[in-house]
Amino acid sequence: MKEKVGAVMVVGGGIAGIQASLDLAESGYYVYLVESSPAIGGVMAQLDKTFPTNDCSMCILSPKLVEAGRHLNIMPLTYSEVMEVKGEPGNFEVSVKKKSRFVDPSKCTGCGECPQACPVLIKSQFDEALVDRKAIYRPYAQAFPNIFTIEKGDRAPCGLTCPSGINVQGYVALIGTGKYKEALTLIQENLPLPGVLGRICPHPCEKECNRKDLDEPVAICELKRFVADQVKAEFSLKKDEVKEEKVAIVGSGPAGLTAAAYLALKGYPVTIFEALSVTGGMLYAGIPSYRLPRDILSEEIKTIQSLGVEIKTNSPIGPSLTIDDLFHQGYRSVFLGIGAHQDQKLNIPGEDNSNVIPGVVFLRNVNLGQKVEVGKRVAVIGGGNVAIDAARSALRLGSEEVTIVYRRSRDEMPAYEEDVKEADEEGIKFQFLTAPSEIILKDGKISSLRCLRMELGEPDSSGRRRPIPIQGSEFLLEVDTIIPAIGQTPDLSFLKGMELETTMQGTIKVDPTTLQTSKKGVFAGGDAVSGPWIAIEAVAAGKEAAVSIDRFLRGKDLQEGRKKPDIEKARFEEIYRDQPKALRAHMETIPLEERRRTFSEVKKGFTEEEAKREALRCLNCGLCSECLQCVAICKAGAINHQIEEETIHFNVGSIILSPGFDEFDANRLAAYGYGRLANVITSIQFERILSASGPFQGNLLRLSDRTSPKKVAWIQCAGSRDMTGNGGNEYCSSVCCMYAI
Repeated sequence: MKEKVGAVMVVGGGIAGIQASLDLAESGYYVYLVESSPAIGGVMAQLDKTFPTNDCSMCILSPKLVEAGRHLNIMPLTYSEVMEVKGEPGNFEVSVKKKSRFVDPSKCTGCGECPQACPVLIKSQFDEALVDRKAIYRPYAQAFPNIFTIEKGDRAPCGLTCPSGINVQGYVALIGTGKYKEALTLIQENLPLPGVLGRICPHPCEKECNRKDLDEPVAICELKRFVADQVKAEFSLKKDEVKEEKVAIVGSGPAGLTAAAYLALKGYPVTIFEALSVTGGMLYAGIPSYRLPRDILSEEIKTIQSLGVEIKTNSPIGPSLTIDDLFHQGYRSVFLGIGAHQDQKLNIPGEDNSNVIPGVVFLRNVNLGQKVEVGKRVAVIGGGNVAIDAARSALRLGSEEVTIVYRRSRDEMPAYEEDVKEADEEGIKFQFLTAPSEIILKDGKISSLRCLRMELGEPDSSGRRRPIPIQGSEFLLEVDTIIPAIGQTPDLSFLKGMELETTMQGTIKVDPTTLQTSKKGVFAGGDAVSGPWIAIEAVAAGKEAAVSIDRFLRGKDLQEGRKKPDIEKARFEEIYRDQPKALRAHMETIPLEERRRTFSEVKKGFTEEEAKREALRCLNCGLCSECLQCVAICKAGAINHQIEEETIHFNVGSIILSPGFDEFDANRLAAYGYGRLANVITSIQFERILSASGPFQGNLLRLSDRTSPKKVAWIQCAGSRDMTGNGGNEYCSSVCCMYAI
């Protein structure tokens, strides 16, 4: 038999556990007092008066807290859980998990500054959800230990869904409290073009927003635009010391600009080589100004240039300037972010006519300010974003009738839903389930487009139902200009004779994690790798490429630690249904007639009041948003969001269990209206209302209108003496009768 250990573990830090610990400690035993919450005190700390003597609860409890905290024979292990007990009486081996507070107990002074900086409000468990508290908190003023704790849950799905990993909950929370500069800085950690993406991003984050299960998702993208417009664009992120190794970026689209920004922040001299006469790649040449004003794009590119990035326009990579030439000029690494600017052909008779203008070419000419002539009746072939942008641009150039011809139904259109809706409002016509088969010419000009009706069959590789021609369904569509917009591919002609491998899809082949190509030191990302896709994915690629290039230049492993961890998304909880419904804010647009004839920006943006109200719709389902405002304000340097939980092991001779009780869930008794009627409360909630340290400073107030009640009714034995099996306990609670008196 093992030697007996003269130590005891007390599980449960309520008054019973505290008193047991004090008695044992006074008797000479060393005591491990394990409590799952951040502070000892248990339910007694929540009460106004003690039962049955009606004494002030805190007056009795607080001396015990101080004594237990100071006793040399007591080690309080708060925010901890017993994981395993093995051994035998007299010598138990115990494993206890200490959850991370993300606050260093040895440094925290309990000053209370951090909650003032925290923008996140969540229900206070200590106050029985009667009021909110901050994500960083101390359960109550007299709590021991006097240390703050950050409560984190599963990660908010918005941030996990964002390809670039933007801390969405964080910046939304900061906007809600008016901290716009801080919100912009948080966005810029993962996105150097917030004003641009705030206008054109299809916001996959919003599709995952848990608020959608209550009413509508938060307008995340439009809040990003608001804060970018509200604050003068500048990088407040710290820039590293200048390094010697030069990096060349080919292409100034979202991938290239992002890679350049984050490499410049790491101190590398960066030069962007752009083939066009303007900067921005497809952001400039492919997106009309009514969606993305040129001054917004220009300002954010200037912000990136302010980091030391040099941009050379009219500098295409090709026979006169090859990738090898860049290395010979002293560049140590090259990133290819050339986009996908080459239109796919329709491959139908008559396509070579001069009035057939490929979609990307059409938009490029319009956006570069060149003279573009369109006829009275325009047909745009395709259902993607280029098709929608081309159709709306043709309308603004004076076409009387613009028709989008698409071989699937509206539901299958890959274009952004809100842009399709706006095109519909502006008078664009749609011919769904229609495919072109021939362009009819008369005297060298287009007279009509021969079309064929389609029906949808089984899904194809894209997941959309395959269009099948309906025999004998041909008809003519009278048009004089045709704009094909059925897809793009990268123009890889400059790679001839080089060592870069390509894919069967006509894109550059890269390692999916590091984005390194088959040529050492050359990386690629964005549409040149993925094919035409959304801008935020190109941003994500640029960001990852910057990490890889930095590691490459420092001789580090490109793969290490890059695997994306499986992180649990915060799910929609039933508790959210208690939130009052608040419909999503929608941006005002300029008048419809003005939209049809000008390239002025369609959406006006949120007012400050609208933005704050919209931001406050966030459910904070990840709890702490990791906006790091608490870190910035903590003078003691106590807060560290990287602190991990730890498991400690010790031996005890005996164990005392004093875990307290679980309060009966009054929601199970639906007939009494708890959870539905604001003024139906539990006895513990009543205690918090009466307590001088409670949410109402001891004033008895109704929850519905914060006024004093005229009459109070008590329902006895709720959840007790229930023999029906409908959710209650068969036994008597033993205290209800005298407690009510």
